[in-house]
This record gives sequence, structure tokens and C-alpha cells, in this order.
Amino acid sequence: MLLPPISARRAILALTIAALPLPASAQVLGDADVVAELLIDYGLRVERRTDDYGDPVIDSRIDGTRFNVSFYDCDPGPCGSIQFSAGFDMNDPVSSRVINEWNRDHRFGKAFLDKEGDPFLQLDVMMSGDGIGKRNFDEILSMWQDALSEFRTTIDF
Repeated sequence: MLLPPISARRAILALTIAALPLPASAQVLGDADVVAELLIDYGLRVERRTDDYGDPVIDSRIDGTRFNVSFYDCDPGPCGSIQFSAGFDMNDPVSSRVINEWNRDHRFGKAFLDKEGDPFLQLDVMMSGDGIGKRNFDEILSMWQDALSEFRTTIDF
């Protein structure tokens, strides 16, 4: 059997490799379908809706705590960022001192109080450009789960 010259074989190999699809899990873009599927793969239930601007929102629950994932900068194509967010309806307001200490001592998970003194925890993730790798996204989910657990303890929820 005659083989093409080495340069032709390299070109054929390069074209073959380039034509292969990337694994679905290689990159996570700001696509609500992909993010919802990854949350399901993580063992979470999801409910999908849209916000007042028509952007996707995913509602879920982790360790008994409700949270949502909001999508931002979605026009056109994949969204440029997502935000994990959880709010806690408290009987007694949480002090700003507790929230300030949280923000000082924790690198991930921004906390704030609403008008009623109820605490919220948020985590922003940039997804623009090439998105992020699936392993990084799994780490973000794990980090979010840990932050929620620590925050619930901090605010005595």
C-alpha cells in the first residue's frame, strides 16, 4: 500500500483531529441548558424560568438551601456571566457587623443585607470568551456548596 508523503499525512491527521468534536464537558459556556445539565449531573434538581429581561434563571436547592443561577450579558449568544444567589428570610435581622466580617474573612461569596435586614450570598462567575472548563465549574459548584454551608452557620439559619 502506498502512503501519501509525510507532509500530506500530517495534513490529513491535523484535519481529522480538528474535525473531531470536543467532549461536551470540555468547556462550559454561559448557556442555560449546559449549566442546568451540569447542576443535574451534580445531583441537583433544576427549574428554569426567565427574568424580567428575558434572560435565563435556574432555580435549585443544595443541602436544603434554595438558590438561583442568573444569567447576564446574554445578547447575542452565550451569556457573558452567571451569578449564584441565595437569600435567607430571617425572623431577626442579621447585623451589618456579621456581614462585614463575612466579607472580610471569605474570599468567595459576597454577602449583603436587603432592606429588611435579611442576608444574601452571591457568587459571580465570568463565562465570556471561551467559558470555563468543566472541572473548574465543578469546583465552583463545590465552592458554592461550602460557602452556603458556612454562611448558614454564620447567620444562624
